Amino acid sequence: MTVHPPDPPVAALATVSGVSTVAAVRVSGVGCVESVGRLFSPERGGGTKCSRELPSAERGSLLLTSKLEIPATLVRYPQGRSYTGEESVELLIPGAPVVIGALLSALEREGIYPAGPGEFTRRAFCNGRIDLTGAESVAALIAAESLEDAQAARRTLDGHLAEGVRELADQLHDTIALLEAGLDFSDQEVPPPTSEEIAARLDPVVSSLEKWLTIPDAGSQRGAPHRFLLWGRANAGKSTLLNALCGDEYAIVTPLAGTTTDPVSAQIQASSSLVEIVDLPGRQPIRDAIEESAEQIAGGMLAEGDPVFYVLDASREVDELRREWDSLPAEIRSRARPVLNQIDRLHASDLVELPNWPTRCLTSALKGEVEEVRTAIEERVQRGDSIGRAAGLFFNDRQRRGVELCRSRLERAIASSSDSDFVEPELTVVELREAHSALEEMTGELATEETLNRIFSRFCVGK
Repeated sequence: MTVHPPDPPVAALATVSGVSTVAAVRVSGVGCVESVGRLFSPERGGGTKCSRELPSAERGSLLLTSKLEIPATLVRYPQGRSYTGEESVELLIPGAPVVIGALLSALEREGIYPAGPGEFTRRAFCNGRIDLTGAESVAALIAAESLEDAQAARRTLDGHLAEGVRELADQLHDTIALLEAGLDFSDQEVPPPTSEEIAARLDPVVSSLEKWLTIPDAGSQRGAPHRFLLWGRANAGKSTLLNALCGDEYAIVTPLAGTTTDPVSAQIQASSSLVEIVDLPGRQPIRDAIEESAEQIAGGMLAEGDPVFYVLDASREVDELRREWDSLPAEIRSRARPVLNQIDRLHASDLVELPNWPTRCLTSALKGEVEEVRTAIEERVQRGDSIGRAAGLFFNDRQRRGVELCRSRLERAIASSSDSDFVEPELTVVELREAHSALEEMTGELATEETLNRIFSRFCVGK
């Protein structure tokens, strides 16, 4: 195994350039604590003493030249606990440009050189602190021009995209292993998987990739109306709720379950903003191709990250309601609010508080009593966090190309395995490996130096 030498320590201003009350200078690399320590004099009783395994802060002063000493707070980060994963220091100093310049010059005399664009985030990636999608989201977060853009980048930085990519990559890896086992042990009567078995394994992966490709790029929703989704079991009262909120008959309402097979949307005003309300096809057992298509459409819209009002028939047993709510995917529950509808059918004593539920809305859509939902919409719009289509996931051009490449390779793998004889499983393995590599390139596990240079050159210095 090749052992790479550690990167030399580097430093850069981590806050906005110009005059400020306080500026932060970030230093990272082996030996940087000792080097900075030669300039720093701690103030007696001026800091928090922590163990070697934890960050620690100290107040004191920095001697920048023989005639210039400035007050400073020094924050030490041991290896493995900093943003970059390296031994690091952050220096909080007066935010005067001349002082910042003098500090960077003093650090350079101690062998700590100016960092290049994106160098700290690149080191964080190389040291396994974040994956490549997370690194790219740092630049997107800095460049965000709206709360929605920032939410999208933050979710990606938190690993939501990488987690989904790795899950699909694991599924492909299992299929490759199954195929190769059949090839390697064919003389020992280990049967290779059939084309039907391969398709059954790969079709869900292709479906997931296609859903990703329907998600708009971060920032593309700027100026779009706020959108809220109405979802729940068939016949819970979603369509009646939509009509009551919008004051018109937009959705067909009948006693029959499953009337809504396509999303029905209408727009209203809330807090002087345009709001789109979408009635999704309801949850129900799939009985035919139409209901299967309706479920796929609903799933695609739910994947876009918009807030959800989950409508429940309040006249049902409390335990049933709780089980239904708990059956929702955790990601949906995190952005959904339960709406207990048809409360006109209950006595006041029946409206018990359900333990461990988020804030609920009580409605009687049939009687037009939907003010709690209106209020919830107003609050979300006023906070500015209700556009979720960009906030569901952040995608840039590089990541989208990876998804498209993976999907095309999987489609070719499925086609190559669908031959009646399936005489060349090796071709299917080749396509699957190419698809797997496309996913690994998205997270940076197979990223080339050229790719890394192109990505991090777009960062600003200090990040």
